[in-house]
Amino acid sequence: MSLDTHRLRSFLHVVELGSLSAAARRAHLSQPALSRHVQQLEADMGVALFERTGRGMRVTDAGALLAERARPLLTQLEQLASEVAAQAEVVTGSVSLAVPPSVGMALPADVIEVFREAHPQVALRVVVALSGAIHDALVRGSLDLGILYQPVRSPAVRTEALWRESLWCVGGPGEFEAGSALRLRAVLGEPLILPAPRHGLRAFVEGHAARLGAGVDVPVEADSLQLLLELVRRGAGRTLLPARAFADELAAGRLSAARVTHPALERKTLLAWSAERHMSRAGRALAEVVRGRARRRKTG
Repeated sequence: MSLDTHRLRSFLHVVELGSLSAAARRAHLSQPALSRHVQQLEADMGVALFERTGRGMRVTDAGALLAERARPLLTQLEQLASEVAAQAEVVTGSVSLAVPPSVGMALPADVIEVFREAHPQVALRVVVALSGAIHDALVRGSLDLGILYQPVRSPAVRTEALWRESLWCVGGPGEFEAGSALRLRAVLGEPLILPAPRHGLRAFVEGHAARLGAGVDVPVEADSLQLLLELVRRGAGRTLLPARAFADELAAGRLSAARVTHPALERKTLLAWSAERHMSRAGRALAEVVRGRARRRKTG
């Protein structure tokens, strides 16, 4: 013997309302269809569940016993279905994100906090690295998501824009007064401390220099934001960075900065992932959190 839940629900509607027509309206069925449900259930059970009277349907003793036992069973089945469906929405597994140090610590900290609250069953790894290392890790497949800066020309990496930010010319303490501005050609006329060519900042600056027909003098390459800032502070040269990357040093008077003009240096920050790997549900969930936090971030 098997019990069909649709027939059981139709049966309970009739028990509660005492009428096939009223039960059919509640169940959004035609009366003949609901009547068939009851008849098929009686055939399955091998016993009459109702007495048909001129005033409607009166439940038998067997029908009353079935109704008493069926109600909690159907409730449990509905709860089970709901729990299983909810479980299907639970994101599990592991996911990794890399951010360049110039993004600052507030964004990755916000992403971690929001993601962990929404998806506590996912193991999350967040690392800080320069853009060249992030790009290489995405291509190798050792990283799920990364934040990069334009330009990204590799066909193995897909990107979408997150926000735009301006680059400032950063010098030693007292070198620039508050509100200072420098033309880009003047900035390029001085020695600059920059990362190696494979990193996004270097490629971005050299691309703008080429459009002006100018060169870039890089006597020292520093693939570390902390080292780069320390060298600038000591007077080894200037650099170009977004405001968030040196805000603390600027506020403490250890560095000074001038806005770059004619043209301004404004670059896109990008969310990046491998074009050759399927992104997991955990990766898609993390990408959505990054997008949400990026929308809160103002243009630098």
